[in-house]
Amino acid sequence: MAKIITINRKYIALVASIFVLCLFGFAGFSLWETKGASVSNNSTPEIKMLGVTVEPASIVKDLTYGSVALKGVQVISTKTFDLIVTVQNMTAKTMTNVPVELQVTLIGDDTKKVTSPGSLQTLEPGATARVAFRQIKALGDALGKSATDGQHLITLRINANPEGGVEQATEASFRFNVDSTVKVPATVKQQ
Repeated sequence: MAKIITINRKYIALVASIFVLCLFGFAGFSLWETKGASVSNNSTPEIKMLGVTVEPASIVKDLTYGSVALKGVQVISTKTFDLIVTVQNMTAKTMTNVPVELQVTLIGDDTKKVTSPGSLQTLEPGATARVAFRQIKALGDALGKSATDGQHLITLRINANPEGGVEQATEASFRFNVDSTVKVPATVKQQ
C-alpha cells in the first residue's frame, strides 16, 4: 500500500520565501563586511606623521626600580618639555584648518589625562609642516623609585575635517618614562 502525502502549496511558498530572505540577508551582510574591511585597510594616510622630537632631548636607557628592570626605556629627565611633530600632506589637494590634538595620559591612572588642541591653517599637496606643543607638564615622576609613577602615553591625532579637505583621521602614539633623577649624558644636547 502506498501512502499519499499532500503538502499545501502555501507552506511550500512560506518556507521558500523565508529561505530566500535568509539568503539575501547573508549575502548583504557578507558584502557589507568586505566593504568595511577594505576601507580600514587603506595603507596610505592622507596626512603622514614623519617624526616626533622631544625638547629637551629624551634618551634611551635601561632602568631598575627595586626588583623591576626595564630595558631600552625612552626617558625624559625634566618635568616640562616640548613636543614637535613633523607631518606631510600625502594627497594632491590643499588642506585647510587641519585639527590636531595632543593627549598626554599617565599610564595606569586614567584620571590623569591632558588634551591640547591645535590646528594647521594650510597644508599644501606634498608639503611638510611642524606642529609644536610647548611647555607640556609631566603628570608623574618616577623619582628613581617607581617603575609605574612616571610612565606616560602620548597620543597625537589628526582629526577628520571634510570641509578643510581632510577625510581620514590619523593617530600615532608612543610611551616614555619621566624620571627627574636620571642623569643626561653630556653628549645629549639640552635646550
